Amino acid sequence: MTKTDWPKEALTSEALEMLDRILTHWCVEQDCDANSDPGQATAKALIDWFEFGVQDENELARLARDELPLKS
Repeated sequence: MTKTDWPKEALTSEALEMLDRILTHWCVEQDCDANSDPGQATAKALIDWFEFGVQDENELARLARDELPLKS
C-alpha cells in the first residue's frame, strides 16, 4: 500500500498568531503549560484542524475545549 501525501500550504504568520492565541487561552483555562503533553497534543490538534480546513478562530477554540478537557 502506498502513502498519499497531500500538499500543504505554509502557515502564514497571521494563522500562527491565531493558533498561538487559541493555545495560550486553552492552557490558561486548563491550568497547564503549552510545553506539557496536553499542551503539545492540543497544539498538534489545532494545526491538524486548521490544515483540514477549520480556520475560524472561535470554531478552533471550541474544538480545543471539546476535544481535550483536563478538568471535570
